[in-house]
Amino acid sequence: VAASLTAALESDAREWESEYRFRRGDGGYAVVHDRGFLLRSAGGVVVRAAGGMLDVTKQRQDEADLRLLRRAVEATDNGILIADVRTPDMPAVYVNRGFQAMTGHDADEILGRDSRFLQFDPRDIEQVKSIRRGLRDHAEMRVLLRNLRKDGSSFWNDFYMAPVRDDSGNVTHMVSVSNDVTERERNEERFQLIARATSDAVWDWDFIADTTWRSDNVYELFGYAPGEFAGNLQAWEELLHPDDRARVMDSVRRGAESSDTEWECEYRLRRKDGTYAEVRDRGFIVRDGSGKAVRALGGMLDVTQRHRDEVNLRLLRRAVEAANNGIVIADARQPDFPVVYANAAFEDITGYAAAEIIGRNCRLLQRDDRAQVGIEALRQALHEQRETRVLLRNYRKDGQLFWNDFHMAPVSDDNGTLSHFVGVLSDVSERQRYEEQLAYRATHDELTGLPNRQLLQDRLQQAILNAERYGREAAVVFVDVDDFKLINDSLGHGAGDIALKTIADRLMGAVRDTDTVGRFGGDEFVVVLTEQTDDEGMDRAVERITHALVQPIDLTGVAHVLTPSIGYCRYPHAGHDAETLLKHADLAMYEAKRQGRNRAVAYRSEFDMAVSQRLQLVSRLREALRNREFRLAFQPLFHPDGGLLALEALARWQHPERGELPPSEFISVCEESGLIVELGRFVLREAARHHALLAAVGLGHVRLSVNVSAAQFGHDLLRDVAATVRDFTLPPGVLELEITESVIMSNPERAIETMQQISALGVCISVDDFGTGYSSLAYLKRLPIDRLKIDRSFVQDLGSDADDAAICASIISLGHLMELHVVAEGVETEQQLAWLSERGCDELQGFLLGRPQPFDALLPKLLKAPATLIGVVP
Repeated sequence: VAASLTAALESDAREWESEYRFRRGDGGYAVVHDRGFLLRSAGGVVVRAAGGMLDVTKQRQDEADLRLLRRAVEATDNGILIADVRTPDMPAVYVNRGFQAMTGHDADEILGRDSRFLQFDPRDIEQVKSIRRGLRDHAEMRVLLRNLRKDGSSFWNDFYMAPVRDDSGNVTHMVSVSNDVTERERNEERFQLIARATSDAVWDWDFIADTTWRSDNVYELFGYAPGEFAGNLQAWEELLHPDDRARVMDSVRRGAESSDTEWECEYRLRRKDGTYAEVRDRGFIVRDGSGKAVRALGGMLDVTQRHRDEVNLRLLRRAVEAANNGIVIADARQPDFPVVYANAAFEDITGYAAAEIIGRNCRLLQRDDRAQVGIEALRQALHEQRETRVLLRNYRKDGQLFWNDFHMAPVSDDNGTLSHFVGVLSDVSERQRYEEQLAYRATHDELTGLPNRQLLQDRLQQAILNAERYGREAAVVFVDVDDFKLINDSLGHGAGDIALKTIADRLMGAVRDTDTVGRFGGDEFVVVLTEQTDDEGMDRAVERITHALVQPIDLTGVAHVLTPSIGYCRYPHAGHDAETLLKHADLAMYEAKRQGRNRAVAYRSEFDMAVSQRLQLVSRLREALRNREFRLAFQPLFHPDGGLLALEALARWQHPERGELPPSEFISVCEESGLIVELGRFVLREAARHHALLAAVGLGHVRLSVNVSAAQFGHDLLRDVAATVRDFTLPPGVLELEITESVIMSNPERAIETMQQISALGVCISVDDFGTGYSSLAYLKRLPIDRLKIDRSFVQDLGSDADDAAICASIISLGHLMELHVVAEGVETEQQLAWLSERGCDELQGFLLGRPQPFDALLPKLLKAPATLIGVVP
């Protein structure tokens, strides 16, 4: 201060101003703002100085508090909106960046508008009504509702609202805190610090002469030029706000007439532009010997901004205390950055009371867990005095771990010097646990806990890299559970899940700790072996796996034995990458299934060629369907007395190079590739087209029988049949669908429903290959079927095999008891024909009676047939 004053005196300055700490009578220090006018002689020497000292201790403390709280509010993720409730439309006067980020609305779209502008989900109308009642009644409340962002998307809002009162106790504003709890992550925005310096002006009032002297900044402060209003009491009185005039002048009179030596008053003073400044005026009264006031010296301070800051300070304090985020402020000017403030949310999150944390460093939240990446990043940010955001493992007072999404920002004073750090704590433990669960689920099978296909491929690739590095081998074992679908279909998916978990546990127990067992999908498992993968080691590993899996499994109280089909291959002989090895092990597994299942097969290179040929065949079949290369052959069915009853439509491929190909050349490939649906639809409509041809020659009563595959049955069969009946105007009983027992039993309830709907169209249904598909009589009696078709395997040994004879006799008897017709297929000898006719079989079909032939070749023979079966169709 001395140096500043000396410099002013030795220069040609007209004014001197300084701010310093001044000792009070009680020994404490006040912060003083001192400003003076220097009067110089003709020679430029200062001969007199007049000035004013203003105690700005509380103002500076409030400004510091305001900066800290404002920065804290701006740093919180919560959306904060402050509404002025003194007018009917309750305009929004403040909104933080957190609210804008949360809602998608800019401040320009919010400020000045009705604070109730935010849209809501119609389902939350009651909560909205509650908020509106709270606004009307100025009530503190908390409501959970769904609000809509600007783009129309919805978010859950944990909404808190509370009133703010002025010094008189009147409600002036409502503070609302919105917390987006949809993602459990807060959008952090920091409040801008508000701090405007106030100015003071010095005056000297002579009571006797009623004249006033004012320093130049009095005019600058309120927008006037010197001389624009008279320097007397009346001119000053005219500038007072009309509502304040009587009160202020009464205060002046009482001050002059009393024995007081000080006078102080707050009022509103009109500026030149017509607005009013809030002024704090304070003076020292000089009295003569009789005690009469003769003069007063004082200073005027424009506290308009200060009053606004005080209001903001109250609002911001309330917002910080209501925030769900923990907010902590540390003093950057002291060693070890001690905490100087912690809000209630900090206490709730950490379990530490504010008194327990104030004066200590926040590192106590990490305890001994200091080896964290986030701590080093935080330490670097503190050193560089910059903002940062880190994820930390923190510990509550009771020792419980919680994950802290910590946002730290520096705060500077008016001179730009770092003074504090503001930290915002968010407990993201739930989010962290959820992310860890997601990461685990992304790489592990949910049912068995084994690595899934993605992680399995990563493990296999790592095994390949290790094998390459150390000159070793690695092996892949592909395991498929035989007939697992029967478990789900017969015992339910619950039993199937138990079986899969048991298989997973057994596989884990059959391999080494260094090996990997994964679930590839469905009932397929893959084992990656990294040790002892030579021929002998592979044999032992496959033997252990097979032995473990074929042990009985108790399902619904019954012991079931599930056998595996196993294919395996080794790196580097069968491939150099994970995808190739998995493909080759899979090919070997399918070869094991083709050879009869319940066996293990090592990969051989010729398997690739077989797959390639199969792919080429599938491509050629697609082309054949597009080019309409398929034709129908018809095989007749007769009554024992010789009458023609039906024609079974059978697909033939008229290959342009190889000629006509039987179903054995293409049906299985069509079923595996899904082309069977399109082929089946062609056969259905092509067979139906021949009804008109039969009717034209007097054979309109002859049924047209079409086989239906499992894939076709589950792929809009009802729609296809209905369209066929409608498009070809088929009378009831003409079209017949042959469905195998296995198709029906794969999903009996669904099959019954579909078959009932098909039967309602006037379409007959027969069960093909009866006796081979494990039909349940409980379901059989509910099926809307017309015929049972005895499988040819039971017919071929009639007359020589007593068991086959007993089975055929039982099926015929069962069918007649259920009022069903019975059809025997595969009749190739006269002995078979005679046996079936004698037992009352209703319909007969086989090479003895007629081979499948094109319709044009078969029809003339049918028209010339005599009334006896023998030799009907040469």
